[in-house]
Amino acid sequence: MENRQQLVTNYVRSFVQNDGGSLRFAPKRDENGRDYWEVFGVYPDGSEQQIKLSGTGLPKILKSADAVIAYWQSIYPEATEVTIPILTSDIK
Repeated sequence: MENRQQLVTNYVRSFVQNDGGSLRFAPKRDENGRDYWEVFGVYPDGSEQQIKLSGTGLPKILKSADAVIAYWQSIYPEATEVTIPILTSDIK
């Protein structure tokens, strides 16, 4: 992967609309057993980079499926579906 500028939340819409990027949600489970999703930008060449919050540089985390849907709709307002990956119940 070439040296790319960090993907931050205030650039995601431009990344998708102008640069041909897309989004991927990676399911995780916290120490209390609650699911959450990390957000990754996928470049046209297939490489990925985790999206960071513009203000803090911390990873973009979505704590519910509803939050994933709302975020997707904010980036893709014309979308009629989104795939939300989940972990199997035996993964800790």
